[in-house]
Amino acid sequence: MFTLRAAVMWTVNDFPAYAMVSGWSTKGYMACPVCKEDVTSGWHAGKVCYLGHRRWLPWDHEWREKDKEFDGNTERRLRPREWSGDEILEQLNRLDFAPFGKTVSRTRPSTHLNWTHKPMFFELPYWSKLKLRHNLDVMHVEKNVFDTLVGTILDIEGKTKDTIKARLDLERMGIRRGLWMNRDSDKARRDLAFFSMKPNDKKEFLKFVSSVKFPDGYASNIARCVNVDGGKFTGLKSHDCHVFMQRLLPVGILHLLPEDVVKPIMLLSRFFSQLTAKTLRRTDMFQLRHDIVQVLCKFEMIFPPAFFTSMIHVMVHLPEEALLAGPVNYRWMYPIERLLGEVKKSVELWRQTLRDEVIIIVAQK
Repeated sequence: MFTLRAAVMWTVNDFPAYAMVSGWSTKGYMACPVCKEDVTSGWHAGKVCYLGHRRWLPWDHEWREKDKEFDGNTERRLRPREWSGDEILEQLNRLDFAPFGKTVSRTRPSTHLNWTHKPMFFELPYWSKLKLRHNLDVMHVEKNVFDTLVGTILDIEGKTKDTIKARLDLERMGIRRGLWMNRDSDKARRDLAFFSMKPNDKKEFLKFVSSVKFPDGYASNIARCVNVDGGKFTGLKSHDCHVFMQRLLPVGILHLLPEDVVKPIMLLSRFFSQLTAKTLRRTDMFQLRHDIVQVLCKFEMIFPPAFFTSMIHVMVHLPEEALLAGPVNYRWMYPIERLLGEVKKSVELWRQTLRDEVIIIVAQK
């Protein structure tokens, strides 16, 4: 006989569930649960986007002085402040939240910022002392970053962030004149951007992907997800995107896009490859913290503001979490998703068995 004691180290969940367990809404102008109200956001191409990654650069960095290459403004601000658990708890204790219930109005006062409720985790005496309470799930972040990036450089309809609204947004901001709509008399035309592949290059890239073979157990058959004639991918799973981002993408685009576009994408690929390694070194994490800021700033000079969704922004926080909590392999949702998959299969098998038994009983009666 012995007394078993357990402690909650942290939570692992996707971004919508992050909002439920943390109490901070992951939607709107303050969607980043790490930067909180200090995040840089704006309305671009019909949605909220998150820019301002020059704030993480050194104070004397030359990119801080550039305006037209970024959002039209110079950058004088420091990086967003870091909130401790005790400060968050003190802030939550000052707020009055409506009780739970479907009939209760959910309109939040401006003083509540993006807080929706006080998480019950703070009832644990040690919860406010933890450095990391909720993980940004790298699996879903990598999947969403891949979809946004590949959809844009392949100019896939419905997936690309380089839309007509994005081009008009650039005109409104008065930046990157080369990407403005091409107007002829009474018509406007969206020309192919320099960061997107031409039709022939796109076919070459898709044929390359469909021809790649992987060792057994390394990855699924990604070739089955390639539609060369349609110029798009279908049915890519999270692990497919994981392998694609780190292994295929930097090789496939090497000679199909301008060098200024290829370099930051290759740096991004290396970032995820090193971040998800089984062994992490603190020196490597400090380097990744520097690299991801460089990547995001270069992306701001290449892609329109509509490209910068919340998933693109939260990459800047991933090295910090790795420094606090160690390898990503113990903090992402691959094992959780596999377990849930087995549970769903068991439930479905049980339901089918129960259905067959009911049918037999009814037939006997």
